[in-house]
Amino acid sequence: MMIKMPRTKNIKTIEAEISQTEEQLRRLKERCDKASQKLDALYELKKHREQEELLKAIDKSTRTKAEILAFLESHA
Repeated sequence: MMIKMPRTKNIKTIEAEISQTEEQLRRLKERCDKASQKLDALYELKKHREQEELLKAIDKSTRTKAEILAFLESHA
């Protein structure tokens, strides 16, 4: 019975694997960057919508500006 030894890789095979892995990493980084940009945009949109809600609530309120600011400052 003969024991199989693992094949040794030659330089060209190793270089090809390096190149392939670098390309995979580049594509993954691009996907990560796009996801990060999308997340930043979503956070910004959420912040904008929350600000709109606050402005509508203030507009509907019977409280004065001074009363609203005093309330917010006391709960900060």
